[in-house]
Amino acid sequence: MGPPVLRLIACLALGAGLLISGEALAGAWPQSEGRWLLVTQGSYSETNATGYDQQGRKAGSGRYSQFEFSPYIEYGVTEEVTIGLQPRTEFVDLSYNTGRARQQGSGVSQVNLFARYAVYRWDFDVLSVQGQIGLPGTAGGNQPQIAMPWTEYEARVLWGHSFELTGQTKGFLDTQFGYRLNGGHSADQLRLDLTLGVFPDPDWLLLAQMFATRSLRNQSGTGGDYDQVRVQLAVANQIWDDVWLELAVFEDIDGRKLGRARGLLSALWFHF
Repeated sequence: MGPPVLRLIACLALGAGLLISGEALAGAWPQSEGRWLLVTQGSYSETNATGYDQQGRKAGSGRYSQFEFSPYIEYGVTEEVTIGLQPRTEFVDLSYNTGRARQQGSGVSQVNLFARYAVYRWDFDVLSVQGQIGLPGTAGGNQPQIAMPWTEYEARVLWGHSFELTGQTKGFLDTQFGYRLNGGHSADQLRLDLTLGVFPDPDWLLLAQMFATRSLRNQSGTGGDYDQVRVQLAVANQIWDDVWLELAVFEDIDGRKLGRARGLLSALWFHF
């Protein structure tokens, strides 16, 4: 086996045991033609959960823990077109402080397929558009519910800007704005993702990120309806020629109809 195969096996082995970020891996820049990006990724978070009865009285409290494993793959079809997919599997645990039975669930929650096209490219900027479809998962009967029960559709505009602070220190800004259409009863959403990255050294990357979701409140029945603002700080290091390891922390700083979570993240990225 040659070096590329050995690196791929090592990435898969290491990544299987990591708590890995699935956020904002795909920026505005397309993959080079014929190049792959493979990421073994997952995330772990905890949320304090409080329940209320129909009269608004506190009915119980507990802890909601979630581990998500979602390998991420991108491929550069041409210099302008990138395609990819990301299956998401989850394990959740809901424990109560009132003696009620513990609830657990696991399974495939969703499979995302996307295509990104670089519309314009300048010396330091790129403007892209992206379409995505989220297919329902296969664990809808679990309680707590794991699988998305219906298909989602998303259109996104992405703008990336690279800059140089000094001869050795470079950086980039990635801005993404999306509209997510829900094929079921849940509300449609507006999404804004911001990433500021700085390379203090060619082998190190510092990231400050924000992910905001705003509901359009057009849900029906028992469909989901929530707002969320999450911030994330990360550091990444190039551990091999084409392999980067990221470690991060995140916290939800604002939201509506959603438990505010905090957790640890990491990511192992492999280009070939």
